[in-house]
Amino acid sequence: MKSRWIFRLYNFLVLITLPFILLGVMLRWRKRLAQSMDRWQERWGFLPSETLAKFSTGQWWWVHAVSLGEVKSIEVFLKEIPKQADARVLLSVVTPEALAWAVEKQLAEVVIAAPIDLPWVVRRIARAVKPRLFVSVESEFWPNLLREAKRAGAKVALVNGRISARSYSRYKYIQGILSAVWECFDLVIVRQHEDASRFTDLGVSQRLVHVSGNMKYDLPLPYRSNGQSTRDPSHLTIVIGSSREGEEKELLPILERLRSPYPGLRVIWAPRHIERIPEIESLFVSQSVSCVRKSQGPIQGSSILWDSMGDLLDAYAQADIAVVGGSFVPKGGQNPLEPAAMSVPVVFGPSMENFRGIAEVLVQQGGARQVTLSEIEHCLSELLQNRDARQDMGARARRAIESRQGATNRSLVLLKRLIGA
Repeated sequence: MKSRWIFRLYNFLVLITLPFILLGVMLRWRKRLAQSMDRWQERWGFLPSETLAKFSTGQWWWVHAVSLGEVKSIEVFLKEIPKQADARVLLSVVTPEALAWAVEKQLAEVVIAAPIDLPWVVRRIARAVKPRLFVSVESEFWPNLLREAKRAGAKVALVNGRISARSYSRYKYIQGILSAVWECFDLVIVRQHEDASRFTDLGVSQRLVHVSGNMKYDLPLPYRSNGQSTRDPSHLTIVIGSSREGEEKELLPILERLRSPYPGLRVIWAPRHIERIPEIESLFVSQSVSCVRKSQGPIQGSSILWDSMGDLLDAYAQADIAVVGGSFVPKGGQNPLEPAAMSVPVVFGPSMENFRGIAEVLVQQGGARQVTLSEIEHCLSELLQNRDARQDMGARARRAIESRQGATNRSLVLLKRLIGA
C-alpha cells in the first residue's frame, strides 16, 4: 500500500513538471536532439512495426543506460550477453550521443531512445518486449521503468552499481521513498564494497547485493601503432580530454608557457561537449592562440580542436601525456581508463569524485598523477623532459587495468543464476 502511494506521488510530480523538464531538455539539447528527432516517437513508447515484430521470438534482455560514458562502460557486457546467455538484447539510452554511438557500434540487436518515465509510456514497451530480464546500469533508478518491467514478468537487476558520496547524502533524506524503488530489484551488482555498504544502509536487502568489480576495467585494450619509442622527442603531444566549462581558460596559459622549452609541442583539445567548440575558439582568439579544427582536414598545427564525438580514443592514441578534464573544476572528473588502457601516462585534477575508485587505483599503481592547477605545469614539464618516466608511468597504468578485469563475467554469472539460465 505504501509503495502504491509513493508511485502515485512520483507520477503526479512527473506530470506536473514534465512540460518544464521537456522545455529544459529542448533548450539544453536543441542541437543534439536535432540529430535524433526521428526517434522522438520512441520516447513516447511507440516503436516501429518491424522492431515490434522482433520481440515475438527469443529470450530478450532489456538493458537501460543514460549517457555515452555509461554505454561505453558496458560495451563488452552487451556483446557478451548473446554469447554467454543466448539472449537477444534491447538497449535503451537517454542522450542523443549515446544513441548515435550505440547504433553505429551495433551494440545490441535493437537500440531505442529511452522512453519517458511515465507508467503508460513504459508499459507499452514492456508489454511488447516481455523481457526475461531488465538490467539498469550504474545508478539509474527510474521508478516506472523498474516497476513496469517487473509487472511484465521480468527479473530486475542493477549492474556496475554505484552511489557517489554526494548522492548518498541526498538519498538519506528520501530513504523512506526509495524503499518503493528497492522493492523492484531482484539483484544489485555493485562495483566495490563501499557501494555495497551504501546500498544496504539505504534499505536494500543485503542478500540482494553482490560486489563484482567495475565493468569499466573490461574495456578492450588496444595497442598503439605509433608507440612512444618511435616518436620524435622534439614533437610531443598532450591531449586535454573531456574538458569542461572553465577548464580551457585555466589550462590554456599553462600549455602555452610550455611551448617555450618545447616549441614542437602539440596540444589536442577534446571538450566533453562539442557544441562548446565555438566558445573555445573565441577563447583562443582572445588569447592570440591559433588553432584548427580536426574536421578541417589533416591534423596539423600546434593547437587542435577535436570536434567529433565518440572517437576520443583516437585522440588518446596520439598522446604522449593525457590530461583528463572535468577534474580541475568541480564536475567530478571524467573517465581516465581510455588513455590508461593505451599505456598513456595520465594526469588529472582534484575533482575525481565520479571516478574516485579508478583514480585511486591508477595513482596508487603509479600510472597517474593527481595535481592541482598550481602543480600541473611542473608535472607536465617533468614528464615531457623524461621519456623513461612517461613510458614507465604508461606501462603501470595499463597493468593497473589488466589486473582488475573480470567484472563482466562475474556479473553475467550472477544474472544467469537469477533467471535460472
